[in-house]
Amino acid sequence: MKPKKRCNASGCRRLIDFDTDYCDKHKGFGDKDYNKQIRWNIDNKRYAEFYASKEWKNLRNTYIAGHPLCERCLKKGIVKAAKICHHKIEIRVDWSKRLDVDNLEAVCADCHNKEHGKKGKENE
Repeated sequence: MKPKKRCNASGCRRLIDFDTDYCDKHKGFGDKDYNKQIRWNIDNKRYAEFYASKEWKNLRNTYIAGHPLCERCLKKGIVKAAKICHHKIEIRVDWSKRLDVDNLEAVCADCHNKEHGKKGKENE
């Protein structure tokens, strides 16, 4: 019998074989090919370069420092640390808002994943 451990997905308590990373529900959740297929895809080069830029990193760090708690969770009365600086209006939709502070919100990974559907249909 193989030893067991918890699934690597945040908050998942399912036990899985020790030599795997995610349970069946979260397979593909930690996909290492994401950056290669999405972020660094030739079609997304403009956006990838922006997110790697010094001006974005400085703005993101400043915004998170000023908003250390997830803004969406706070509206629900939940106190949770923000880890991601999210564009309310995607930069693909309006490139001019990429550095607009009024277009940013500090969110936790769970809220960000819900926004982008990374956890599957159970969050809809």
